[in-house]
Amino acid sequence: MQSLTVRAGTVSTIKSYCNILNLRFLSQLNEIDEARGFVYPFPKEEITIKTVRSSGPGGQNRDKRETKVQIKVDISQADWISERTKASLVKKLDSSGHLHISDETSRNQGNNKKECFNKLYQLLLEHSYVQPQPREEDLAAERRREKVRKETWKQANKTKKYYAKRDNPFSW
Repeated sequence: MQSLTVRAGTVSTIKSYCNILNLRFLSQLNEIDEARGFVYPFPKEEITIKTVRSSGPGGQNRDKRETKVQIKVDISQADWISERTKASLVKKLDSSGHLHISDETSRNQGNNKKECFNKLYQLLLEHSYVQPQPREEDLAAERRREKVRKETWKQANKTKKYYAKRDNPFSW
């Protein structure tokens, strides 16, 4: 069994190395999302956040605190969303071209705000997805499978016709 010795400077070196890895990962995440059609993290100055009192049962907490969070994004002015994604989101917009997302599932305003931004992120991911083009190998395999299906079908029909003629007492 090997023992691990840690010097005083090693822990801070490991932490700084982990921070560098996180920064690299976040920059890769930004590149991936830009390729998909939007920038993440969202520019929060372009998103309007409004808090209101939640509806429904819940007693004093819901009566006294504004826990429901509503976010509004002006899609037509958002330069951080690609035109392709904007075109896909047209059905989700109101008459003035704004996207509204709200959440009131939690008793905590902070959790509801996080959930709203998660919903926005998922919505943008869903509407910015572009299906990849099929590869030539996949197309060739599909053509081979279709050819085998047709041949099997022809052979089965030949067998059915043969037995239909043989078993039919009225055929001459």
